[in-house]
Amino acid sequence: MKKTLFLLMAVIAIPAFGQTKQDTLEIRQAALDYVEGWATGDVARIQGAVSPELSKRRVAAAGELVYVQDMSRSLLCASAMGNAQGVRMQDFTPGQDLKQEIRILDIDGINASAKTWNEKYGFFDYIHLTKASGKWMIVNVLWDMNTK
Repeated sequence: MKKTLFLLMAVIAIPAFGQTKQDTLEIRQAALDYVEGWATGDVARIQGAVSPELSKRRVAAAGELVYVQDMSRSLLCASAMGNAQGVRMQDFTPGQDLKQEIRILDIDGINASAKTWNEKYGFFDYIHLTKASGKWMIVNVLWDMNTK
């Protein structure tokens, strides 16, 4: 009887804490909305994918001085607005559409980690997401230029 009860409880608990296909789709969509929203100047798309408390960073150096460049959601949106007329970065694949690659690295309950990168503008993002009020949103980003 105890074994049966234990197995029943285990089967009931698995769906409550496991990753679902829907989670995977929503994480991928949040990542696409973040990068494609930036590239096209679609601020509403960014705001739907990114937490109001976003912390986006890049580590850079000037000689011996190492520093961190910070960006908030509002600054990201302001930057994206300028891209509505065309991205002002080097285009490594002229004439081709932006193709965003996304790899989900981990999902643990309501938290996830993913990597996005593209050849067109030559950058990648490590993103952390959380699911709050039933919606996946990006809360942290560490980005840099591709080394390839």
